[in-house]
Amino acid sequence: MTNKSFHSYILSILALTSMAFASTASARDFYDFSHFQLTAPFNISQEPIRANLLANAGKEIILIGEKDSTPQLALFAFDDKEQQYKLALNVELSNSYFSFDVSDENTVGEQSLYFLASDKVVLFDPSLKQPFIDLVNVSSIYVNQNADYLKQANFVTDLNNDGLSDVILSDFRNLNIYLNQGNDSFIKQNLPINPTVEIFDGSVSYTEKPYYLIDTNFDQHKDIVIAGNGELLTFTQNNLGQFVTEPTSISVNENITSTNWWDSRGADGKNLDQSDFAHRSVDTLKDINNDAIPDLIVRFTQSSGVLDKSNDYEVYLGRDDSGKLTYLSKADTSIKSEGTLAQLDFVDLNNDDRHEVMASSFDISVSQIIGALLTGSVDQDVLIFALDSKQRYQQRISEQVQMKFSLSSGKSGAPVIKLADLDGDGAKELILSEDENQLKIFPGLKKGNILNKHSQILDIRLPNNGALITSDDLNLDGKAELIVRYASEDGADKQNRLLILEVK
Repeated sequence: MTNKSFHSYILSILALTSMAFASTASARDFYDFSHFQLTAPFNISQEPIRANLLANAGKEIILIGEKDSTPQLALFAFDDKEQQYKLALNVELSNSYFSFDVSDENTVGEQSLYFLASDKVVLFDPSLKQPFIDLVNVSSIYVNQNADYLKQANFVTDLNNDGLSDVILSDFRNLNIYLNQGNDSFIKQNLPINPTVEIFDGSVSYTEKPYYLIDTNFDQHKDIVIAGNGELLTFTQNNLGQFVTEPTSISVNENITSTNWWDSRGADGKNLDQSDFAHRSVDTLKDINNDAIPDLIVRFTQSSGVLDKSNDYEVYLGRDDSGKLTYLSKADTSIKSEGTLAQLDFVDLNNDDRHEVMASSFDISVSQIIGALLTGSVDQDVLIFALDSKQRYQQRISEQVQMKFSLSSGKSGAPVIKLADLDGDGAKELILSEDENQLKIFPGLKKGNILNKHSQILDIRLPNNGALITSDDLNLDGKAELIVRYASEDGADKQNRLLILEVK
């Protein structure tokens, strides 16, 4: 090869290399982010509540925390003139409240925020001088007059589609329904649905039994459904918003139970022997394939030892049999992984009204546990499954993140695993933590492969607990913002800050 030829060859290689780098750079630069910060007058202790409570555009941000040992609430509203969130209200919060819930949007997009005490539901109206209004007296299993913290709960819903928020709560003997009549009046009805009771040495545990609001007889009314053993028990609703007190049975696979395997007890009161068992329990009921019929998702656990356990999910597609909801005794499709599945989330990723599934998978083995103890981290696979043309779930995406933990503090550093439509195109992006200070963002695709195979790296100070990052469409422009808060392990100077990122 002559010098001239060699020189041309080197130039060609450099040109191709630069093109490759340019291609990679452009592929990793999908979004341009802007950000702004909120500073609360106290340390934030709960996930920010987002709700459209006021007449101004967009959702308000409600922060909960504590100052001088007193619970506090701060409401930030968006100021159109200054184009930023500003503190609109800061009030003390009664420690008798232990849960909150946000109503669904009404016909004009407005929402309401409610707090739950042991004996009443309270409406929060920030437009009033006294913003906490006793709404309805209730009976529940939650006897707690001095709560240490607030939790998100589901006790408010519009049961009869009249645009009014109804209340549904379990007490020690019944499931209580408080049907909103308007003008601050409610009609109460009791359904014979008992909580789950566990008796231990010197203590008793009461747990609200899971229920599902679905239409089981195709009359356009929500019915209340609970899981039984080999059946679903449904309390149907009539045109007046009243529910029957004698449930109708819907047969399912006889091995499906209403109790999780870890809550199951033998005749001796002990937990199940994990050396050999197979267990099916209801996980949820929802329409996953856009046929307006609720489908049954069942957790199927098989164990031949504490460290030899599979946790798959079976999907039984609902069918309309002459106006009656039915299910086959054999699953129509299943969701499986080589590891142990957890954190199943049914989400419509590409806006086609069919639900994909995002799940986490762990390898629970002796070598994995030893490796985790040595490194202080556990590999976690993030898997996405999609329905094929035969309505069977197939794995389409596999990515990996790390969950870190500290043996000294006993706390784990959960990775960031989020789905959010950041650019408003109708397809959700997959957002993962890449490093301590980096997010890895895979753009969503409305057709084809669900996600772009290339990703963008976003440098950002991440909280140790990735669950502290949430997302929501705050300004109602169709694009979701990322909302980042920090906890005590991230530094005392960051606990009163809220960081909001949005695609320009």
